[in-house]
Amino acid sequence: MNLFILVLLFMLFSGILFYIFNFNHLLMMLLGLEYLLLILSLLFLINLMMFIKQYILLLIFFIFCISESVLGLTILILMVRMYGNDYLKSLMILQC
Repeated sequence: MNLFILVLLFMLFSGILFYIFNFNHLLMMLLGLEYLLLILSLLFLINLMMFIKQYILLLIFFIFCISESVLGLTILILMVRMYGNDYLKSLMILQC
């Protein structure tokens, strides 16, 4: 069990590094964020199985993850329709 938690923590650290160093495209940032949410949900599930034994908190966490995903994809679609690409740097230039 400790090895599994260590692997999840390594995956979490690598996901954070991916999210920090890959900030050119909005789609890649959304994928990195979903990867982090998947790892956090696995860690959350392990903690719930070991200590609390209430899975309603996990259901609420999944609802928030899904709503975050839908909002991110909506922003991505609107950005591609308005600007023609998903580069975050082009969005920051237009904030004059």
